Amino acid sequence: MANTVASTSTTETAPEDLTGDTHVHYDVGYKAAFAEIASLFEDIQADLRIVTDRADDQSKGMHVRKADSISNNPANIAAQAALIANLGPEGLAVVNAELASPTDFGNTSATNYQAMRGGKGFIGGGAPQAPGYGGTSASTITTSTGVVIATNNAELNDLVESPGTATGNVKYNNQGAKRDLPIQQKLMDILQTAAVAAKVDVLINSGGQVPKSEGGVDGVNRTGSNRHDKGYASDVALYVPDFNGRKLSSNSAADLAIMILFMRECKDAGATSVGQGNGYMGDTGIHVDISWLGQQAGKITGITSNRTWGGSSANYALAPTYMKDLMAPRANT
Repeated sequence: MANTVASTSTTETAPEDLTGDTHVHYDVGYKAAFAEIASLFEDIQADLRIVTDRADDQSKGMHVRKADSISNNPANIAAQAALIANLGPEGLAVVNAELASPTDFGNTSATNYQAMRGGKGFIGGGAPQAPGYGGTSASTITTSTGVVIATNNAELNDLVESPGTATGNVKYNNQGAKRDLPIQQKLMDILQTAAVAAKVDVLINSGGQVPKSEGGVDGVNRTGSNRHDKGYASDVALYVPDFNGRKLSSNSAADLAIMILFMRECKDAGATSVGQGNGYMGDTGIHVDISWLGQQAGKITGITSNRTWGGSSANYALAPTYMKDLMAPRANT
């Protein structure tokens, strides 16, 4: 038994005294660690060169590291496949925009936050961000509860309505335009009623056009929507205190108060659709029409049931919340 104990004792290794040469052992460890770090940085540099190259040319596709795609790890393979499937050209466009002009995350203003939150993604830039693709307005308002929000996200009851200072004149400014025909008298009556009630002067920049079925040719005597066929629609701008004064813009809270009153009066007087805001016609133009009535009467065709829209692509999804509230329900029936 004693021999066994002695034998066991001799196999135990006493801790090495490192008091005199600790730096030697640590140096060896540091060298190994730094070598690994250097290797990682080389991989990162190689990846960045490829990513930078491919960021300039979407046709080259997304960069995929070999280890990410062939490593014997189903989770890695699935994750990489998901990235490739989901990114696509639109995602690459966002990446390119961010590389060119990074989103200003340091700007903590309500305008910047609401603009980024309300859009389809970050689009780059050092100034307050516009609210996504198809939108340009980044103005804000303070609600009755004291919350600062982007104007486009404001509900109708968050906004005030007030009249302007004009006498309520309406006149044409579409001479020589592709939509140079007069508008329907019923539509003119609606504009005149709303102009007087909201105390604005109304300039008709786009009026009626020739239907395709009657010889209308896109780019010649018509353009865009059928809503303007035979004068069932108009695109207008509002001025105070007169036509020589200031053109109203929904980017101004004071102007928007007047514009909303005008649009409400148009709706109450019989307009079946009103489009405005979020970059639509530069946030200064307003579309007012009775085209749904024209289609019901068999005078024009191809009119959708939407009662409002907004954004540069003129669709319901991009309409400001206050417009959706004002023109509810969504569709004419």
